[in-house]
Amino acid sequence: MKIWQKFIGSSLVAAGLVASFMSGSTLLIKQADQSIQASREKTIQARIISLELQLSLREQLLALKAFLLTDQAAADMADYQKAMSNFLISLEELERIMPEAAEIPVVRRRHRFLVRLAGTLTNTPAKGNQIQQDLRALDSFGKDIDFYLALLTDTAQQQDVLAQQAGQQFKQGAQAFTYAIIGLIVLVLVGQFLLILLPVIRSIHQLQLGAATIGAGNLDHQVNISTGDEIEKLAQEFNQMAAQLAELYRSLEQKVTERTAELVRVNESLESEISDRKQAEASLRQSEERERDRAQQLEQAIEELQQAQSQLIQTEKMSSLGQLVAGVAHEINNPVNFIHGNLEYTHTYVQDLLELIHRYQQHSSSIPAEVQQYADAIDLDFLQIDLPKMLASMKVGTQRIRQIVLSLRNFSRLDESDMKRVNIHEGIDSTLLILQNRLKAKPEHPGIAVVKEYGDLPLVECYTGQLNQVFMNILSNAIDALDSYNQTRSAVKLQSHPSQIRIRTELVSPDRVAIRIADNGPGMTQEVKQRLFDPFFTTKPVGQGTGLGLSISYQIVVQRHRGTLHCESQPQHGTEFWIEIPVQQTYAQTSHSAVAALPVPEVSSQGSY
Repeated sequence: MKIWQKFIGSSLVAAGLVASFMSGSTLLIKQADQSIQASREKTIQARIISLELQLSLREQLLALKAFLLTDQAAADMADYQKAMSNFLISLEELERIMPEAAEIPVVRRRHRFLVRLAGTLTNTPAKGNQIQQDLRALDSFGKDIDFYLALLTDTAQQQDVLAQQAGQQFKQGAQAFTYAIIGLIVLVLVGQFLLILLPVIRSIHQLQLGAATIGAGNLDHQVNISTGDEIEKLAQEFNQMAAQLAELYRSLEQKVTERTAELVRVNESLESEISDRKQAEASLRQSEERERDRAQQLEQAIEELQQAQSQLIQTEKMSSLGQLVAGVAHEINNPVNFIHGNLEYTHTYVQDLLELIHRYQQHSSSIPAEVQQYADAIDLDFLQIDLPKMLASMKVGTQRIRQIVLSLRNFSRLDESDMKRVNIHEGIDSTLLILQNRLKAKPEHPGIAVVKEYGDLPLVECYTGQLNQVFMNILSNAIDALDSYNQTRSAVKLQSHPSQIRIRTELVSPDRVAIRIADNGPGMTQEVKQRLFDPFFTTKPVGQGTGLGLSISYQIVVQRHRGTLHCESQPQHGTEFWIEIPVQQTYAQTSHSAVAALPVPEVSSQGSY
């Protein structure tokens, strides 16, 4: 499965779960709030009606008592009739609101007795003791009915309390449901990082190390990646290209060897012929001089052919490497940009969810024990602090990958044929980033510190890719020298005098810049310095170096950029390479014969430390 398919699939699952669970939780909480509000309104209305019933009951009793005590006035009976009508209307309204209340039928029956008593008082006038008995009967009925109305009020109040408790329990359950959602999202994010992003980062580091190894001259290096996606296919293509590049290099080297041997045989034959002519006749000295000139021309042709062949080999190798690195950068850039862009939305979603939890915790008066136990089990407080940090670290990781890809793209401009005005410091930084894996401390060797002392340089007109190749060759040789030197030093010396590479740039004149690359390694002897820039000369073991790096670097600086390249070194005092080139190339390209007449490279015997 491809990387973008893995990431999109897991992201869609996480987004779907978040959307569905949060929508359900929000809807349930809203329904609970609506139910609580409706119950509260119903309770308030029931209490109001109960109070109205009690008031109507008192008005009926007062009217009937006044009717008995004021010689049965018709106005009092009319007041009673009006209060009784209001009582019955309110009782029906209460029965509609609380149909399940058992007290309403009792109140209705007790009120009927009161109505019958009122009818008896109307039809049969009372006098004397009968009035007192009727008044006591009215008080008895009134207290009885008022008692059940009070019960109705208490029942409504209890129903309101029960409804609020049920709603609160429902909201607490919704909160627990939200905590479970957060845990699930965290698991999905961790799964994405472990299953998708982490293998991609490891694979990119392997590809970076492979590119640096091949750039240093080990063309038989293979990258082993088994991820089942585009990066594995990219690694396979990387290995195939490296194998083709190694085969091409061996073929060219064989051809150069055969051609050199042929030229040597021709030269030996010419020298023998010249010697024979010298011994044969002294009169042919003029002819011998011409033959000697011819031999010198042949020797010069052999040297130029060797240089051309070596430059062709290195150019083809670096051109293929540039195409490979450009392809790697392009293939990696798309999925990394996709992951980096989605991390912004993921961070926003996580911040929203954490803010939702914070608000729940602020507005919730009590948290169920089960929810609190689950929050303690997942360490919710630590999760709220660590989750944004984890997302931030993932973002830093993707930014690091994007920087690596940008450096690979800058370094891959090896096949550009036109000069351009560029920032020299960017080329140095791109080369250092590619070699970063060799500079870091590892169990088998200590780290190498890089000290940058960059000056204020203008844009320099140069062949960018070729100049990057010079930086790569010099820095790789410095790293190799320091690694070999560290194997012979004790731990105390390594700690007191750690390995270091110092890079210094400066404007030595208004129209020339200098780049100085120095190390505190073992240095070199005078014999090695004299042959330092000769083609095929190397001090490394067989299979670890071709002897072409510094020779090609010298041709690039001196012949292609009209600059100077020299070395300062002495044993036990380190080595420094000094590169000096013009700021602007304002000349026509020199011819082949003019290039051949350039002076040999300068090698100084003075150390740089």
